[in-house]
Amino acid sequence: MNKFTMKKLANFLIFLPLATQAETFHVPQPVFFENNTLPKLAEPQIKTQSKADSVPTSSFALSNADSTKTKLEKLINYGVVKQQWHLLKQLLPLYQQQKNYDETLYRYAMGAMLRAEKEYPQAISLYQKILADKPELAYPRFDLGVMLFENKQYRQAKAELKRAKPELSPQMQQLAERYIQVMTERQSWQSDMELQYTQTDNVNNASSQQDIMLGGLKFKKDAESLPQKAHGFRYSVGVNRELNVGGNHFATFNSRFSGVHYWDNQDYSEKSLYAALGYRYRSALQAVSFTPFFEQNWLGSPRYSKNYGAVADFRRELTAYWAISGSFSHTQKRYAQEGVARRHNGYINGASLSLSYQARQNWLLFGGMEGSLDRSKDKEETSIRGGVNIGSVWEMKDFVSRVSVRYVKRDFQAENFYFPMKKRQDKEYSFNATIWHNKLQWQGFVPKLNYRYRKIDSNIPEFYSRKSKEWFISVEKDF
Repeated sequence: MNKFTMKKLANFLIFLPLATQAETFHVPQPVFFENNTLPKLAEPQIKTQSKADSVPTSSFALSNADSTKTKLEKLINYGVVKQQWHLLKQLLPLYQQQKNYDETLYRYAMGAMLRAEKEYPQAISLYQKILADKPELAYPRFDLGVMLFENKQYRQAKAELKRAKPELSPQMQQLAERYIQVMTERQSWQSDMELQYTQTDNVNNASSQQDIMLGGLKFKKDAESLPQKAHGFRYSVGVNRELNVGGNHFATFNSRFSGVHYWDNQDYSEKSLYAALGYRYRSALQAVSFTPFFEQNWLGSPRYSKNYGAVADFRRELTAYWAISGSFSHTQKRYAQEGVARRHNGYINGASLSLSYQARQNWLLFGGMEGSLDRSKDKEETSIRGGVNIGSVWEMKDFVSRVSVRYVKRDFQAENFYFPMKKRQDKEYSFNATIWHNKLQWQGFVPKLNYRYRKIDSNIPEFYSRKSKEWFISVEKDF
């Protein structure tokens, strides 16, 4: 036994005579708001297939009198209208070899094909070249505006659509105005709210094991150290905005006030205020962001802790079915209570990587891995986490279900104060399920039935093994 361990044991033995005079033992409370120290990432969503805007159909007929160049032009026009991209791949190289070929038609068809293949920078460049030579062409300008919209370049998209609109047919003018309205809405202030009834059988995150063996002596936990039930409601109100400042660059703001109020155990009621201001790069296929944040937490009435730091995250669509996302975060954690701060103040570095696969139009599978280093002032509370998760989102008409399972292993880096011969090790298992029906709503408020289960198996079960389960109904609305 090293000198440090012996010192810790000696400090603990000082209090043993006091404890032995009592029948019960009071276990120090765990740290609350631990889930807030890692960034909250957006949940994977089923990608709905966008319906193509209707385009006027055209017919054509080839004549033996047509030249090769004319025949190719008719076929290219047909390929664009009918979206026969495989045909255009064959025709365009042949057409480019023709003497005095129409460069505008070539660029237009090539750009349309590249747009279908999600090669937006090349497609946009070709349409910009068309309009540089022939600025009077309204319909290619409309198409350019739509491509810029799809590539999240909203400022440029608005400018092109507004310029093209007066020269379009009435039907196309309405379509252009709809795109402009959508961009305005996406960059305006967005708000959401959530309210849910909740009940838990372990509001204080306590171990249910009543007997404790310390230094060869047996103690019983007092009532406050055992799991307590609570009933109440959770709430959340948030506002956010994403503003395109030029090109693919966005300024972002996000703020949220949330918490849970237990009417029969108010000491464990929680409140959190979160605010973040950052930068995001967005295009049709990817998004990268860097976001500094601040969060203040209350437990009961007093201030409990605050967290601040920054999150860098990314998302990339690999194919029409596969997408990858990840995040890196640094969080400084500060606790208001001197005793808690002395042990738990520090920082957390976290990272995660997720992969999603849309197996069908109505079925999404996802999974990932995560890791973090939780550095605290007290080395005994310093830990390394590593975990994996899998889940699924399934839709059947308007019925939607979301299920996820998570496993995390947490290894602490020094011997425990109460059990000096052990380094704490926790294994965490969690299961979450949510079901709802999109048509079962009132004024946009959608009720959802939720179940949440969490279990922690610790090698020091007397203090840290615990489990909790919650059934609750939430009501959500996006404004």
